[in-house]
Amino acid sequence: MTDALYSKPTNNIVDFKPRSHLGAEAHLAEFIEWAKQTLPKGIPNRVHASIRWEDGSWHAHGFQSCSFTALESTKVAPKAMQAPFTEFAKAMAVYWGVYLKNKSFNNVLNALKALEVALFESTCTRDVTRVSAAVCNEACEHLSRHWTKGNTAYQHGRALEAVINLMRAKELLKSDFRWTSPLTQRPRGTLKQQKADREKKLPNPDAIRALGQVFNNKLTRPIDIVVTSACALLLSAPSRVGELADVELDCLVFKEDAQGNPRMFLRWYAEKMNQVTLKPVVKPEMEPVVERVITLLKPITDEARAYAAWLEDHPDEFPPHEGLPPKSPDEPLTYAEACAALKLTVHERHTPQNVFNANFLKSLEKQKALSPAARALLAKIRDSWKASLGKKIYAKGKPRVQGVDLDDRRVITLRNLNVLLREKYLPKDFPYTTPYTEGKARVKYRDALFTVRTGAMAEDSGKVAVTHGFGVEMATNSGRLNVQLGGTNNQKKKSLFERYGYPGVKVNTHAFRHELNTRMHQAGLSQLLIDAFSGRTTMGSVYNHETIEERTQRVAAYHPKTKHSTDAQRLGKVKTNQPLSLADVRELREGEQDRIIHQTHLGVCVHNFASEPCPKMGACLDCGRLGCVKGDDVKLRNLLEERDDLKRRLDKAMDAQSRGVFGASESATKLGEKLFKCGALIQTLENPELQDGDIVWNADNGWTLTKNAAAMSGLIEVKVIEKNQAQEALPSLDDVLALLDEIEG
Repeated sequence: MTDALYSKPTNNIVDFKPRSHLGAEAHLAEFIEWAKQTLPKGIPNRVHASIRWEDGSWHAHGFQSCSFTALESTKVAPKAMQAPFTEFAKAMAVYWGVYLKNKSFNNVLNALKALEVALFESTCTRDVTRVSAAVCNEACEHLSRHWTKGNTAYQHGRALEAVINLMRAKELLKSDFRWTSPLTQRPRGTLKQQKADREKKLPNPDAIRALGQVFNNKLTRPIDIVVTSACALLLSAPSRVGELADVELDCLVFKEDAQGNPRMFLRWYAEKMNQVTLKPVVKPEMEPVVERVITLLKPITDEARAYAAWLEDHPDEFPPHEGLPPKSPDEPLTYAEACAALKLTVHERHTPQNVFNANFLKSLEKQKALSPAARALLAKIRDSWKASLGKKIYAKGKPRVQGVDLDDRRVITLRNLNVLLREKYLPKDFPYTTPYTEGKARVKYRDALFTVRTGAMAEDSGKVAVTHGFGVEMATNSGRLNVQLGGTNNQKKKSLFERYGYPGVKVNTHAFRHELNTRMHQAGLSQLLIDAFSGRTTMGSVYNHETIEERTQRVAAYHPKTKHSTDAQRLGKVKTNQPLSLADVRELREGEQDRIIHQTHLGVCVHNFASEPCPKMGACLDCGRLGCVKGDDVKLRNLLEERDDLKRRLDKAMDAQSRGVFGASESATKLGEKLFKCGALIQTLENPELQDGDIVWNADNGWTLTKNAAAMSGLIEVKVIEKNQAQEALPSLDDVLALLDEIEG
């Protein structure tokens, strides 16, 4: 978190730099002014054109979940953050989101909310230049009381620590101080708590069975097709529901496995990794399911994708439809024609002006995120209505004036309506399905698998009312899926399970991700592979919900005192550079403790470096504690390179020996021994009869630094060392030469 505040942004926005001759108050004022000038520079990628500094919430303008409310504020009793602290909070939002281009401001904003309360309690002011270590500690107490579950308070505390470090760097504090958050991560909990967590996080098996049965029915309702298809994809590869917006229609990729069989992959954007990956479908049995998903979705989404393409290709044209008046873009429209263009029904009791005003303009004006162009156009229409010049409308049998026929000065045209219509119905990030993220190749609505017209997913307990609106949307938005899979308190809206006769059955879409991760753990996949498969960078272990019995059984099958770990598990750890323990490679001796072992460029080393340094000074080919793992192609290539290097050095040594160079004979002997041993290791590792994951142990030459020093001091005889060598007789020079001939062919 702290590092994120000082990460180097890839943009041309100039950072705020304090000036040495100014005080904290002046620096704060300049920092806020810098933020006000920088905010518009985030348009259109970081924020929307509708954003205004004075707004109390920036959520609708591109800053997700960014509402400048007080710590205790609720929807029922909203309470705003107070000035002048609000100005500082907004400046921090600009620095964090626009300048540094971070995706989420939520942790920092919540930390600031707690800081505001603590600052006022301690100083009776909201002057952030008076923040101290005591104020920060008080803020952490508020965080602990307000967020009692999980590690949320800890994460907010870390964000507060980052805020203080930034304030120190920008000289926004009257009294400089160092501070570290006292909040710590919570332990995972007791076995009982872990069991309860498993039951909460994993999906109900009845829900998965019900989804499968519904999915295999003859589905006709678009909402049922979308919901079951989304669940099928989330059960085919461990993913997040938000990532469905980035799935393209052309998402299937086929590759051959080691046996030459075609396997299905999904082209998938991993949100946390911020890159497109190819995710293998978890089992071959799920591949027909994924193909059925595409088959079901394509007919109900093709028209919406074509419409999205038209909207993107014709930004200045009003969307065509049957009732559209045959007028040119800039030709004035009557109110009746404007209502016809907008598909607004005019009843006898209402005039077209009233319908246009009430059903379109007023609802548009209620939107919080209007672009400057839309605001200007609305103001122009309002200003053109001169009620004093209008004609009064009377109705037969009614005493009072029923309305005024307004003089609109003919400012309503299809071109103007097109601007307002797109503002009202199109997503803010159109033509893209998701907000801008640095380095992300975004998917467009014209290519997305789940693109639908607005209104196409309309669903209630009775008839299916499908009305094709002017906009496009993602059919798999989380709110819709939560209602369809979890139900609501509204009796008129039935969930998917209730409609198909499964009362009481519920499921959370994220539970599918937990389910697949747990199954992969049970199958013996490493955490590193599971994280990569799931598109995750950290915290993957929290997705593992194996029971205590399952883990105990896995340890029993893995620990050397009960049964050797499988060769595949060992090889998997080696190939993915995971830590290997001593028990992974050999049985522990009586009283010996397990420990992490070292991995060299040639294999694994069981020497205990905690007790002494390497006694061979890195001469691995002379050491009996070196083990080479069959199937580790990287180490095998290193051995081949080592052999080639030894051969070159031996050739030079033998040439020097032929010329009578002093010491060349001894050098040739030692190099020959190493070359012979290296060749023997390679030959053994390339033997097809050896199983992948088996370990080939090297032979020791008996010499160490200690023994060498003892021999040189006369404390031990060389023949004693050589007698105790744990290997057969060393090869003769003839053996080495024969090996060279074999290598050279």
